[in-house]
Amino acid sequence: MSQLFLVLLSGLVVFGCGKPSSDFSEPQVVDLEQIDPRGQEVVYWYQHTRERERELEEMISQFNNSNPYDILVKGEFAGSYKDIYNKMVVGIQTDVLPNITVAYQNQAAAYYRDGGIVDISPYMNSLKWGLSSDEMGDYVESFLSHDVIDGVQIGFPPNRSIEVLYYNSDWLEELGFGSAPRTWDQFAKICSIASGQPFSQNINKKRSLGFLIEADASRLASLVFSRGGSLADINNKLYTFDTAEMRSSLLWLRKSIVSGSVELLSEKYADQSEFAAGQVLFMLGSSSGIPFVESAVRDGFNFKWNVTHLPKTTELPTVNVYGASISLCKSTPRKQLASWLFIKWLTEPEQQARWVRASNYFPVRHSTAERLADYFEKNPQYKSAYSLLEYGKSEPTIFSYQQVRKKMQEVIVDVAEGADIEKAVIELQDYAEKLDN
Repeated sequence: MSQLFLVLLSGLVVFGCGKPSSDFSEPQVVDLEQIDPRGQEVVYWYQHTRERERELEEMISQFNNSNPYDILVKGEFAGSYKDIYNKMVVGIQTDVLPNITVAYQNQAAAYYRDGGIVDISPYMNSLKWGLSSDEMGDYVESFLSHDVIDGVQIGFPPNRSIEVLYYNSDWLEELGFGSAPRTWDQFAKICSIASGQPFSQNINKKRSLGFLIEADASRLASLVFSRGGSLADINNKLYTFDTAEMRSSLLWLRKSIVSGSVELLSEKYADQSEFAAGQVLFMLGSSSGIPFVESAVRDGFNFKWNVTHLPKTTELPTVNVYGASISLCKSTPRKQLASWLFIKWLTEPEQQARWVRASNYFPVRHSTAERLADYFEKNPQYKSAYSLLEYGKSEPTIFSYQQVRKKMQEVIVDVAEGADIEKAVIELQDYAEKLDN
């Protein structure tokens, strides 16, 4: 399958054909500055539901009614991230693609490899259609670079979130601790005590647990990051699972599960419900879940709670930063430009502030925070999480990571059930290396 390479050369953009839908039978050079995006209709595949979907559709409607080019964006709920990934894989083969799609970095890398999406950097750098130097400086650089592979901007971030440790402040105080643990030894000690000393507001005293954690790749990544480790080398070229930090993370998890103070999550979002019921002291999850936890706690026992980073073995904490970005699918020059103009509009400070209030995601532009002073005040847990952004570290952008994540989940479960840690780590490393080759 041919692959589209989109590069900026003296104001010229090279467009190619391939399996994704395109009006070009042969590669050609198009002057991006001269393209007319007026009257284009573009389709945007997203995964949002409920309030987030309603807000996004209202924002799309606002763009449609206000943009000076009569561009019409049609938002389509395309299912979960997994559903969208499967549809994109089929779409690349069958010439049926949207114009804009939500995608995690490893997913976008696979789309780019197979010619389904294009490099966004020419649009970002365009003198007429792109971002000024001041605008570029306003974006959180680490968020933008997270979507860069081998110099190619495979996506553009509309928002981000981080993994945070949720904790019951009132229960901690009852246990004799004035703050969240800062070391893993202290964390293990508190979890053990909590298992034997239920929260005073917990109705079911037989169910008292220190920590409930999901068997998820991002959760394991967070454990490794907190110990100063990584899952890939600095250039995201090679996986690095065979490390002391990975072994230490898995060993801590197994010992804690054996002790009875920690359990693996058996049902999706059960950690939120059990946390709200005062049955679980700590849980690890996305900062985007803060509104759901807040609502559950408010409707339950209404105890004091907050979020922080995981315990650490390094001088400074490290938090797992992630988030799906928006990729630009290959189509016609006019549709691609029209799609970019919508993406650009969606990440303007005004729209960013609006989206934060609806989604609880973090904005991708520094100036947006200035518009959120009241939101910070009304949502102290969000403010606590936002303060941790400077300690962010991202998971690999290697395209095979989509499959590797599944293997990581299996490793968590296997180790919890007694599998040999050394063997599990080596097998994980070998599996990842074979996929990458």
